[in-house]
Amino acid sequence: MNSLRLLLKHTPLWVRVETDRPATAQVTCEPQKASGSIAGHYLLKLALLHGGGVSVAEDVAANHFPASCPERHINPDATFCISYGSTEPLIEAHAAIAWWEYLRMFLLHQEYARKYGVWPLEGGLSHGDAARIQEKMEELAAPLGWKEEILVGMFRGKGWLANSLPKASHRLDRLLNSRTPCPRGCTRQADSNRSIVCRPVDTDREMTGGKPILRAECPNRSALERIALLEHRRRKAQHDFIQDICKDAPKCCGTMKYCPLAKSSS
Repeated sequence: MNSLRLLLKHTPLWVRVETDRPATAQVTCEPQKASGSIAGHYLLKLALLHGGGVSVAEDVAANHFPASCPERHINPDATFCISYGSTEPLIEAHAAIAWWEYLRMFLLHQEYARKYGVWPLEGGLSHGDAARIQEKMEELAAPLGWKEEILVGMFRGKGWLANSLPKASHRLDRLLNSRTPCPRGCTRQADSNRSIVCRPVDTDREMTGGKPILRAECPNRSALERIALLEHRRRKAQHDFIQDICKDAPKCCGTMKYCPLAKSSS
């Protein structure tokens, strides 16, 4: 059973199959919000790819979405990037069920983007190979309770991760000069045991009463340095992806507040 057949066999209740051909299908989607209300009505086209996976795009008869928008995860060929690796072949039922859930969330995020001009933070996904790097960063940040702040840094340009990072080697395989201040804002408390407190850099220092410490002294130095180094790599991968897209000079759709295509389209 190929990937398209598997998806059509496991369509959720919010999906209705309109046409079914050997290599394509037309479906109507009415994704539900957490409240149970319908977020919208979409006519989409699924297509079996040569590599064995399935692509999804808005049907030519509909016009809810821009033809292309990297910030809304719509590729230059109008197909949707619903998750990293979403066009890989689907082998088992659970993969097909997960694929539909990725699509549901993608459509809900599109409604958020249309309304607010930004992609929802919880659905933030870097482009191309940068997405895999982001996954590694989230894995490191989650046990420390830093996941939200690194997402804010990546997708809202705020906080320590969005600031100037510690310098890295040319090959981006190590950070340089550990005798610089901790980028996250670790401080040494002015108490009897001079304990070190690790906190976000934008926290009010007067409330903590501490003095900045060196990166080498950070109690979470290993995780912090790995995250910072990965962010260097993620930024480069993100930049390379956008530069590659800009070669085709797509026009900015103007629906998002922050778009790397805006300058190239002006």
